[in-house]
Amino acid sequence: MKKIILVAGLGFATIMGTQSCSSSTDDSIHTTTVNEDKANIKKTIDGFYSKLNTMDDGDLSKFILYSMFNNTAQEFDDSYLNNVVEGWENQFGEALINNKLQFANRLGTYTYNNANGTWTKIANSSNVVLKFPSVANSSVIDSELTLSSYTDIQTSYNSEVIWLPKTFNLVLKRSGNTVFSMDLSNVTFDNSTNFSMPISANIQIFASPMTQNIVWTRNSAKDFQFKYNNTIPQGSSSEVIANVILKHSDYANISSKDDFKTISGSIKEGDLKIVATMNVEALAPLADPTDAQINNNTKGEVFYLGQKIGDLVYKTVNGEGEFFIVYFDGSSENTDVYIGDFEQKVKAIFANYL
Repeated sequence: MKKIILVAGLGFATIMGTQSCSSSTDDSIHTTTVNEDKANIKKTIDGFYSKLNTMDDGDLSKFILYSMFNNTAQEFDDSYLNNVVEGWENQFGEALINNKLQFANRLGTYTYNNANGTWTKIANSSNVVLKFPSVANSSVIDSELTLSSYTDIQTSYNSEVIWLPKTFNLVLKRSGNTVFSMDLSNVTFDNSTNFSMPISANIQIFASPMTQNIVWTRNSAKDFQFKYNNTIPQGSSSEVIANVILKHSDYANISSKDDFKTISGSIKEGDLKIVATMNVEALAPLADPTDAQINNNTKGEVFYLGQKIGDLVYKTVNGEGEFFIVYFDGSSENTDVYIGDFEQKVKAIFANYL
């Protein structure tokens, strides 16, 4: 389990990125009781589940359920949409040729005829627009997918040429309402090795009703930062900021935890924030680190409205690794008190998909 914790931390940083986790908060000042702190944590977790419920009731969820679960058994079935895409490629050619999206060669507005399974095309000098019914056996053209502003750049991986997007805007509408959109910009790569390392990217995703922003930045040759946040109308906001510092900048040969120096980051949900650091360089050589070795080389702090309310400590309990919150009065409790039923609650919220 200890190895899993370390690997999970590495995976988190590899995907996320980096930021300093220092805090100027005076730990000696505490204006709430431990019971109030516990209630605030629970309130935040409940708010997170409420946000998931809002997502489940949103327009994107409704589109997915209508287009991919609209059958007698109410089971996932994307065969209709696959047939729509395959029919388009059969008529106009593959969208991806030699690892390059054929955007400029496929410009046009295309409309699908569900009765005979064919597409018609009219001129469009700037976009690729696909119009189609959301479900099989319907003649109502209620869905529209638009790709615009697409540019790409030639990169490589293991000597294979690949064209990766630099900019694009993708919008999916149903009945005139945007249910999903994605905007990509500021994408750059370091091509100094046989692996093109992304060094910057800005992504905005709207998955109705949630807006999400992702920013990837290389601060220096070995220092990367990832920022993510999401918001929904009349709901809590979330933020993840993570930092990874590598031992070297030979990106093509980053293959294990031994290539990482430190990981740091923060996760914020509403008014609750967790700040953490990990000395990967010290932990990586240890095949089976003890609890003390893990805690001596990691640090986790819990804040609410900017006030520190506790520390996160790793403990082995009955052979399993667990995280405990140690509050300012010295008492502690397993984080499972708050998130032990996380999987069950998420499954209950999204039961229509399962």
